[in-house]
Amino acid sequence: VLCNVGAQDKNQNDDIRYFITRMYEGKLYENYDFLQTHCSAELLKKLQDTYPYDANGVVYATWLFRSGQQDSKPESNGKSCMVEVKTDNGDWYIYRGIDMGWEFTKRIKISNKNDKIVIFDIK
Repeated sequence: VLCNVGAQDKNQNDDIRYFITRMYEGKLYENYDFLQTHCSAELLKKLQDTYPYDANGVVYATWLFRSGQQDSKPESNGKSCMVEVKTDNGDWYIYRGIDMGWEFTKRIKISNKNDKIVIFDIK
């Protein structure tokens, strides 16, 4: 359930908004099968290159989809949810959420081509 988003008309942008919300609130960005299905090769490489620790096999810096905080904000009860998803410029969207009580904003390049949603970048 969104923290603070009203009903919207059904269109491609809404499909992407729903996808981003579901990805964040369902923590799908932690699922490597999900990432490999929905991220471009360039983004997968960025996620791998950003992972700073020694590891065996493929590992991704999945925290790039979140606030980057490791612990819950005091007195927040660890609340995490999506607050807002809005279009930015072209295939860019801005999403604002709460991550364990910490508010954050991310910019994501994403598109829906041939009924497949693909994430190209995250900042």
